[in-house]
Amino acid sequence: MLHLAWGVAAAGLAFPLLKTAQRDRFIMAWARRLLRVLGVRAQLAPAPRLPSGALLVCNHVSWLDIYLIYAAQRVHFVSKAEVRNWPVAGWLAKKTGTLFIERGRRADTARINTEMRDLMQDGAWVAVFPEGTTSDGRALRRFMPSLLQPAVQLNCPVVPAALRYRTLDGNHTAASAYIDEISMWQSLKNIVSEPGLIAELQFGEPILPNGHRRELAAQAEAATARLLGFRISDATAADTAPRTPADPPG
Repeated sequence: MLHLAWGVAAAGLAFPLLKTAQRDRFIMAWARRLLRVLGVRAQLAPAPRLPSGALLVCNHVSWLDIYLIYAAQRVHFVSKAEVRNWPVAGWLAKKTGTLFIERGRRADTARINTEMRDLMQDGAWVAVFPEGTTSDGRALRRFMPSLLQPAVQLNCPVVPAALRYRTLDGNHTAASAYIDEISMWQSLKNIVSEPGLIAELQFGEPILPNGHRRELAAQAEAATARLLGFRISDATAADTAPRTPADPPG
């Protein structure tokens, strides 16, 4: 609670006085400390060094994903509009530059795409979870292409990333999974109750768009699947079944 209060105070009082680079450093440092407070052992690969903006795409397991990515790279997330109304967390998300989309309104995608394009043109990174929902981390859902359109229009690099959560002995754990109508409080208890929760974040090679956004979504999905060690085939774009580990345990 003290760490949360520190973040709220900084966002409300200090952010208006800080330069963009200073705010970015604070957000990344706050995220790293949050992981330590929760007892999460973050194993973060370095993000690719790019001369301009980029679109980050990643699999989605938990609300914790956001802070793992923040700890490695300053990004602007695209989130469902409902998050904006969450107590404290929604306000903090807005203050850190999150873009909110009304998923039930097709026309809202065009508005978000414009905002994403403006940020990437200015050299910022924007992050999306193209699966559209969270999972327990054992499979990868098909990547939806709609939010990849700004990268196609700008010929902006797409950076695939992969998140996985493990126990101390290296086995998969669903302790961090934010699924099945679980409450935020229960999710938080699950995370802090897992001794030595290990969170891994990997980045793939940037992908330059070369064609339709559907082709780009398929390429990004295949790259993320490879990072996770999941099965992938040349028919990824047409295959709607979730990707699963190539060598399942047991």
